[in-house]
Amino acid sequence: MRARYLKPIVALVLFATLGSVQSASASPGVSGISTTAYNEGTDKAAVFYNPLVVSGINLTLPPASFNELNNNPGTTVYQTASVTITTADGVTTTLNNIGVRLKGQATRTNLYGKAPMKLKFDAFVPDQKFLGLTRMTLNSMVQDPSFVHEDSAYRLYRAMGITAPRTTYSWVKVNGADFGLYMNVESVDSQMLKRWMTVRHLYSSNCYLADITPSQSGCYDTNYGDDDRSDLRAAIATSNFDGADWWREINKVADMNAVINLMATDIYTSNWDGYTDVVQNNYYLAFDTAGKFRIIPWGQDGAFPMDPSAQLDWLGRGPAFRNFGNQQRSVILRKCVAYAPCTALLIKAQVKVKEKAEELDMPGFKNKIAAVINTAYITQETRANSDIWSAKYWQNWLDTFFPMRTAALTDFLKTRAPEAADLTVTGEPKLGSTLTANAISWDFTSTLSYQWLRDGANIPNSSTNNYTLTETDMGKNISVRVTTSKANFSSAFVSSTPVFVTNPNALAAAIAGSGTVGSTLTATPSESASVQVRYQWLRAGKAISGAITSTYTPTSLDYLKAISVTTTVTQNGFSVTTSTSPAVVIQAGTIPKPDLGIAGSPVMAQTLLLTANIPYGTKATYQWVNEGVAIPSSTRSSYVLRSTDVGKNITVRVTLTKTAYNPLVLFTDSVLVGPGTQTKKPTVTVTGSTRVAKTLTGVTGSWDTSVKLTYQWLRDGQPIAGSIAKTYKLTTNDLNRAISFRVTSTKAGYTTVVTTSAPTALITN
Repeated sequence: MRARYLKPIVALVLFATLGSVQSASASPGVSGISTTAYNEGTDKAAVFYNPLVVSGINLTLPPASFNELNNNPGTTVYQTASVTITTADGVTTTLNNIGVRLKGQATRTNLYGKAPMKLKFDAFVPDQKFLGLTRMTLNSMVQDPSFVHEDSAYRLYRAMGITAPRTTYSWVKVNGADFGLYMNVESVDSQMLKRWMTVRHLYSSNCYLADITPSQSGCYDTNYGDDDRSDLRAAIATSNFDGADWWREINKVADMNAVINLMATDIYTSNWDGYTDVVQNNYYLAFDTAGKFRIIPWGQDGAFPMDPSAQLDWLGRGPAFRNFGNQQRSVILRKCVAYAPCTALLIKAQVKVKEKAEELDMPGFKNKIAAVINTAYITQETRANSDIWSAKYWQNWLDTFFPMRTAALTDFLKTRAPEAADLTVTGEPKLGSTLTANAISWDFTSTLSYQWLRDGANIPNSSTNNYTLTETDMGKNISVRVTTSKANFSSAFVSSTPVFVTNPNALAAAIAGSGTVGSTLTATPSESASVQVRYQWLRAGKAISGAITSTYTPTSLDYLKAISVTTTVTQNGFSVTTSTSPAVVIQAGTIPKPDLGIAGSPVMAQTLLLTANIPYGTKATYQWVNEGVAIPSSTRSSYVLRSTDVGKNITVRVTLTKTAYNPLVLFTDSVLVGPGTQTKKPTVTVTGSTRVAKTLTGVTGSWDTSVKLTYQWLRDGQPIAGSIAKTYKLTTNDLNRAISFRVTSTKAGYTTVVTTSAPTALITN
């Protein structure tokens, strides 16, 4: 029903009144934080949305804004205002030049009443936010005399994994006048949706009967996203399909798990004013970037109704509450209940809502809220019913509502045939182990019973969900049959996959080991004091002579052959068990690495010798290597160093080969070769007259073979230019000087030797 609005002149009087008249008693303050258990999320605003606290919202509207809202409550244009927000911990934030407008359909009124409002912090100041929020929605709760129904409903929706707003309470003042206690509901926008999805489009319904059908396509405003409405058109197009075709198409454009949970929660809470029932009202459509939509609930003051005729049927049957509209439930509900697989999912979700409500202790949650708001705030209301007993009456209805809906759901489930349970069996199929049947039936009105079977036949006295395997089960297939029963219906059955029972002390033969020539294989099972085992190793299925122990080392005869083992297990109280292991194809072995080294003095002309403990039966070849390059014709175990080796690193490459083994190439550590030493160093002398113009002769003495001698005459120890022969003719430059003779001996790969004669007497004329 649309409210009657005051005339403009009355609005002016009202503005003056609001600006100057206060409540008879002081306005209630904020309610402190007693617990954070109900805060959800990790964003900045998570600390604000606590349903057990009350914040303060103090709005200041200039005359122009006040008059526009009062005279034209239906405007969607935001008016200028400022706001001071006091959080429950007493922190105050003031934001100037924000936007304010009125909201609601049946609850919308002008500022003479308790007007529901929307605040937009960045309406006129870009990026202006409060705790990361750009918007705030203030519900007046005039249609929720309990003051707790919306809070409770939204909590249940969120617990079901449905994208839904968080809530808290705020005491609102406008121009100094108390407007009362408001439900501060998280605005549904791109900021809110970040916690739930990556949103592409957000659409809001702007009319009653706003269903996802062609005839109602004009009922959606784009709240977020571009002008491309192809995702909405694709969703609407699914209404043209039925049955399996509809199910296929709707799953392309909708997150049906979320949609079914939404419908189940709508029905359980009897939210007749939401999407699912005949009104198709108070909801948003949010499409993610994959083009799939979710339905977001909004305006929950109609949830948990007292009127028996408002209690929704579990499958959307029967007359509509208040004979509203065209009497048709939402198109998705109609299509779903007409297609059995979807119906089953819907009913399962309804049971889940019931379980979630019990898990959350919804009546207890309501009591915690009431303890905060009843006396301190509801009694201070001046624009809504301040009768605390009335509020308690509507609040306490939830104590009746939830058991009532559970009873109704129970009665409904009793009219449906039982479904087979979901069944898994855990435990090892070995003698002495216990098998456990894990059977789950979402239908809490059905009864489960168990029967264990041995090779398909009932096992006497075995009708619990646990069964311990005995000797009778050895070598048998064990399974369990679970029966789901319900009065007046045929039972449903499900059987587990049979498991074969073995004796853990008589394990089947198996082989452990690398499966290569020369590496030992070990057979299991092993012998013990109470278990005797005989072994026989096999090559290509034939017994290997003498191979009758638990270990066997493959030889070259086994290379690329299939080796297996047969075990015969004898144990008191059990029959003899004989089994043959899976075969292992033997691969080439690995030659053990020998110790390698180089002995001898690493100097010119000396002999180096390779030291190596080559394994028996292994062929070894050698190659001496100079700085990584093979030395020609040097393939023996010894090597005489050459002049080309001096100053270089010498190593030996050793290649080992053996039948049925992989070749092995190794290198010794390298040695650095030093030069040799010349053995002869004779005394050099000078003969001849020491007078100018006479010739001196150098006497070199006897040197090592193959040396090269060079000469240099010296005057007072300094080289005489050009005097490099064995003889030297004295000149006037030599007067009163001493002459000596230097001999230099060089040889490839050896150190150089330099010897100088004793100086002559001083040269005279």
